[in-house]
Amino acid sequence: KRLRRIITVSQNSFDDICRTHGVSPERLYVVPVGVDPELFRPLEWVERRPRQIISTASADVAMKGQRFLLEALAKLRTEYPDLHLILIGRLKEGSAAQRTIEELDLADAVEFVSGVTDERIVELYNESACAVVPSLYEGFSLPAIEAMSSGCPLVATTGGALPEVTGP
Repeated sequence: KRLRRIITVSQNSFDDICRTHGVSPERLYVVPVGVDPELFRPLEWVERRPRQIISTASADVAMKGQRFLLEALAKLRTEYPDLHLILIGRLKEGSAAQRTIEELDLADAVEFVSGVTDERIVELYNESACAVVPSLYEGFSLPAIEAMSSGCPLVATTGGALPEVTGP
């Protein structure tokens, strides 16, 4: 309440903050975030892997939609058994993601990648047939921007600010 100015990353977040926290719109400003286009870019020398999908696993919470992505992967693997999902992040012991992977018998189809350089993440986007942001709500979504900047086709929900970030 003592802050004279508040910055948020999207118009969607702006609207939510005003509505849910009673913040005056005159105190709130939208400053979108972005990625370094010199780093996140198409890499002509990297070959796409047609059965590789990439997504992020930064938070194991329901609103990130990972369960829906894993369920879709399980269904798609009935037709494309060599489909492979790379999740940027760590698999947390006892997490909902771990339980879902076990429940859907996806251990051989899902790979968690963490502790790698940004350059390797750019390579992974460039290697992947598509990136998926399955979130039910996003205040912004850097992974969507990273994928698009890297030239990776993107499949995203319309949760929160995603349409604002990805375009109509």
